[in-house]
Amino acid sequence: MSRIHSILLASLVWVAPAQAALDLLNGIAAQVNDAVITFEDVQGFARRAMETAARRARTQTEFDQDSVRIQKEALDQLIDRRLIVQEFRKSGYNLPEAIIDDLVKDRVKREFGDRVTLTKMLRESGRTYETFRQEEKDALVVYQMVRKNVAQEIVISPKKIERYYAQNGEKFRVGDRSKVRIILIDARRHARGEPKMLAQAVLGRLKAGEDFAKVADEVSDDSRTNKGGDRGWIEAKDTTLRKELHELAFQLKPGELSEVLELDGSAFILKVEERKSAEVRPISEVRLEIEEALKQSERDRLQKAWIERLRKKAYIRYF
Repeated sequence: MSRIHSILLASLVWVAPAQAALDLLNGIAAQVNDAVITFEDVQGFARRAMETAARRARTQTEFDQDSVRIQKEALDQLIDRRLIVQEFRKSGYNLPEAIIDDLVKDRVKREFGDRVTLTKMLRESGRTYETFRQEEKDALVVYQMVRKNVAQEIVISPKKIERYYAQNGEKFRVGDRSKVRIILIDARRHARGEPKMLAQAVLGRLKAGEDFAKVADEVSDDSRTNKGGDRGWIEAKDTTLRKELHELAFQLKPGELSEVLELDGSAFILKVEERKSAEVRPISEVRLEIEEALKQSERDRLQKAWIERLRKKAYIRYF
């Protein structure tokens, strides 16, 4: 795994077909009308997914296969984004720069804490603040254009929901589950060695009887996205948590705290609140979930059709 990580951090290499090898020299991955998408753009857009793939891959071959798929998907997504942004401009729409400034400030505060931390992370990934700001602007444009061009109010009949449940019963079979909360002291926001020391102090407070959720909101570095450290129900077959945390989720008894777990310099404390055995969830429990899934499926179909119309009237060239 360390070899995989070193390769990723050194360079996220696009694995291109042999006949396109020479095109790598000019750094262009695709042309969309009068705009170009570079391999550097693709690498930046795919970086987070690539890092996740590197953590999960068991072999170099598995990582190589995943990296090809991820970067091809990233290129197609970037092409779609360019088309939507171009359609936005062609339609004469505009976004006040003040809105973009507020959006960026909110994102920086919510996910990075401050601009210094953001700048450090951007530098590590070879990006600039201006690039980050443009990405945020494009993302807002895409969001607004999708809402304008793809119907959002979709009605799903009760019979369709019941039919879906009857035909897909196995989808609602769940294995053993643990409901967990996690406190994270992120290495990226603290000095070397500090996360474990801070986590030990936090663990002492928890063992003394302080409420986990309240302490998590106070000290956890992901409290903005996981209120009270709540990670919800984790299934035995789930892969959303790192292996070490997942194992703890099923080793601990309900109400039990873990000791401090240090991973890549960050420190974690996990608490299991409840445990449930395997079952098929009843339709009464999943009705709203099915309805939303069917609505999203229809939105995806409509969005795909809209994108295809944009693609048909555009000049797109892959290199």
